[in-house]
Amino acid sequence: MRAGEAGLEDYKLKQLKERVDELCEKIIAGISKEDFFHKEKEVQMLCQRLFPEKLELYRLIYQNRFKRLWEQFRGENISFEEQNGKES
Repeated sequence: MRAGEAGLEDYKLKQLKERVDELCEKIIAGISKEDFFHKEKEVQMLCQRLFPEKLELYRLIYQNRFKRLWEQFRGENISFEEQNGKES
């Protein structure tokens, strides 16, 4: 990887991290479930655009992080299948 490529990779990672952190803050602040799922889908699509080969890693790391925060600060479990209209 060349210096310019490393810089671009760092920039893309920073963009994703900022959006993930914003969503985490919104969970803590009390975002509605509907708004949460909408915002989470936006973050997931950003990840897919920036790192298409890492989407499964996104699901393993960030969706689990969102679930843990939701449970900790909202006192209920969420399922990402809910956003597709299916509860599990």
